[in-house]
Amino acid sequence: MLPEWLIYSIAAICGLLTWRDIKWGLTGIAIAIGISPEYRTEFAKDLRLEDFVMIAVFLAWILHKMRDREPLIPYTPLNGLWGFWIFTGAISVLMGFALGTLPSWKTGFLHWFKRIELAILFWMVADRVRSLADVRWLAISGMIGALLSSYIGWQQRWIKWDDTNGEPTGPYTAYRISGPVGEKPNVYAQYLVFNSLVGFALAWSLYPLPGSWFPALLAGLTIVPILFSFSRSAIAALVVGLISLTGAFHRKWLPIVLVAMFVVPLILPSLLQDRLRNLSWENFKAERLGGYIGAIRETLPVNPITGRGLGFTGFNRYENQYANTLAHEGILGLIAFLALIWGVLKMHNETLRLTSDPYLRGVVQGCFAGTIAFCIAGLSGVPMLAIRTSETFWFWTGLCAGIWRLASFGAVEEIEEQSQVEFADAEPIKS
Repeated sequence: MLPEWLIYSIAAICGLLTWRDIKWGLTGIAIAIGISPEYRTEFAKDLRLEDFVMIAVFLAWILHKMRDREPLIPYTPLNGLWGFWIFTGAISVLMGFALGTLPSWKTGFLHWFKRIELAILFWMVADRVRSLADVRWLAISGMIGALLSSYIGWQQRWIKWDDTNGEPTGPYTAYRISGPVGEKPNVYAQYLVFNSLVGFALAWSLYPLPGSWFPALLAGLTIVPILFSFSRSAIAALVVGLISLTGAFHRKWLPIVLVAMFVVPLILPSLLQDRLRNLSWENFKAERLGGYIGAIRETLPVNPITGRGLGFTGFNRYENQYANTLAHEGILGLIAFLALIWGVLKMHNETLRLTSDPYLRGVVQGCFAGTIAFCIAGLSGVPMLAIRTSETFWFWTGLCAGIWRLASFGAVEEIEEQSQVEFADAEPIKS
């Protein structure tokens, strides 16, 4: 554990660096997301390292905007949908407290505050993207955070052989990876899934440029911790994401992906092979379908419109993000949530139509596949509601919104000319 004074110092330094240039603060956020929730404080046990960093960066960013008299919220295609989701969250907190289904106003406020925090993160990243150099800087920052997180998994299993990471004794102990202390293996693996898909997309989109090796390295190092987390929802999400990515954008890599899906399970330890065999509809019905039924039975008789109150049982009582959203925020909140995700996919599609630059397309393609993967993982998990996975999702989605702004406002033409020169220089690598 880090000393509390050091956590506060890191947050303060990120805030000061943000005053100089917001990209430094965003880099601090990306890295903090990668290594949390290992670092907390006794002063505020519900807040983690990235929360303190975000608060410091947000304050510096807002003051910087006020000083320069710039609009606080940049224009993106998701602004209206974000406003709707924030509104439904506030209404569910108020109604839950009024009806007595929410334990306390503090609980609801903390969950709603986290939603505001994610929205500001999204807008802040989108606002900072002004050039291809900004996209590269922020993308590399996100990948460094994921690499550090991958190292935690590798350290648990291969570098520190006798470490069981506090897992109970049993057949999985010898193999299982849990990620940072205090985090569920499912959340850890789902965080890596999204980042690995961005890595694959960038590597395939940039090939044969020399720069393609770094995202390829990221993708390769994340695969092993994902598999050995024993998270069936994350593994299923990774498979669907890879098929979506290659089938829609990189078909020449599709045969390799399909072959790998047959070969890799054959060389894994028998315990992990048994775990993968449980990826079936019958097991899903037995283990997860009850969450949907329970959410409907416990919510509709009480308050079907706005639910029982945002945060009334944490993030994952019903084992999936759709039933949880229904129970917490009712039909209105579920509609707002689904509309926002649909808006994200539409933004990705529109951005891909507007640009031909390989780096920009690689980022957006990876985020498109990652969104699909999170939608699938959400059938038996909460990747878009859990803290770390939602943070990385909106960090990358904010970067895609910034790319959309570049493409929509015409700044992307100069970027594409620069990329054509880079590809021309890289031609000898093909031969």
